Amino acid sequence: MDQYPTIKFIVKHGNPLAILIGLLPFGGAIAFVVLISMHWLVLVAGLAASLVLLLLMKSYVELVRIIADMLLPK
Repeated sequence: MDQYPTIKFIVKHGNPLAILIGLLPFGGAIAFVVLISMHWLVLVAGLAASLVLLLLMKSYVELVRIIADMLLPK
């Protein structure tokens, strides 16, 4: 698996990476509310977007792990 460093990285660090990427929309919503004084519903939208993105990222990590286990030589 040394030929595929990105796959190796995702297999090894996939869950923390998914959580970190999943928190980005909520962090952006917090920044909008604090810095630009936007409406508090932006936080709700940011939280919803974070949950959806977290689900998508976790499923992506699982798919990469399945592909790495099944198709790539050990």
